[in-house]
Amino acid sequence: MKLNTENMKNLKIALYTIIIAVLISACKKSSTINSYITTTSGLQYMILKQGIGASVSSGQEILIHESTRYQNDSLVFSSRDNGEPLKILVGGNQVIKGLDEGVVGMKVGEVRKLIVPPALSKRTDEVRFPHPDSTLVYEVELIDIVQKQSILPEKGQVVPVDTLESSIKWTGFYALKLDKHFGTVKLKKGNWVMHEGMITGGEFLMDMETITNTDGKYNEMLVDHLKNEDFFETSVYPLSKLKINRIDYSLHPKFNIEAELTIKGITQPIEFTGEFNVIKGQTVFTSKISINRTRWNIKYGSGSFYDNLGDDVISDTIEFDVIIYAIPRGC
Repeated sequence: MKLNTENMKNLKIALYTIIIAVLISACKKSSTINSYITTTSGLQYMILKQGIGASVSSGQEILIHESTRYQNDSLVFSSRDNGEPLKILVGGNQVIKGLDEGVVGMKVGEVRKLIVPPALSKRTDEVRFPHPDSTLVYEVELIDIVQKQSILPEKGQVVPVDTLESSIKWTGFYALKLDKHFGTVKLKKGNWVMHEGMITGGEFLMDMETITNTDGKYNEMLVDHLKNEDFFETSVYPLSKLKINRIDYSLHPKFNIEAELTIKGITQPIEFTGEFNVIKGQTVFTSKISINRTRWNIKYGSGSFYDNLGDDVISDTIEFDVIIYAIPRGC
């Protein structure tokens, strides 16, 4: 079939249109990959390698490999050096603000370079790097989206707790738990977060200055020791904080709880079980929380760090028996 002049002209126009469209598409893709995008917060990111599948959103648990450097290229941290990827809850305040924002929208296999200004190098206003005024450079690879559904509690009703009725009892042990000391510490303030009738999180502050010894042995001397730098150093760190991030109701009546515990300015993730009951119209939470004190740099008398302590070895374990009363509605 012979093409007339008009058909040839239309064919050339169509070919030119296709070529131009392909070139524009390639330029857009190239510009996305090879140039930085700056967000309203001041974060800059560049896509080094495209990924596939669904995009990351806030509230999802993901696995990433990341390296952190200062702008002079000195290495701060590399997950690959540790041999395992990091599991983080996006938007869950588990990493600095810049990284939390920078992973949103990533797809599995995608690699991004992030330039994080000092203002985004914090989480909950706590500086996490030795040079807080430095800009950080991240290279992040998304390995997997572990939890597809958001597990962050939506903003809901805040229910304050009754600090007078609530109680926290502590127990410390000597080696092999052959003897122990016990006492109390007061809850300064706290609240539960509820969504659609269910408790989904909470935050509680303990006043470490109120710590007491109630077993009657070496009372005043023991309390003074607990308050000094060997233990809780209350003159510098008067408050400890428990932040509950997730409650798993699948094992009712007991619930698995994921939280962060801050003692002496050090925040560590912890997991424990608890129960909720309703007693005379009040929601009552009970739990026994056991921690290894050395994770919070409380190493005095620890056989894990010191030799030749003999009978003076103190167990690394501290137990807390917690009872928290929520204030009834309308009160």
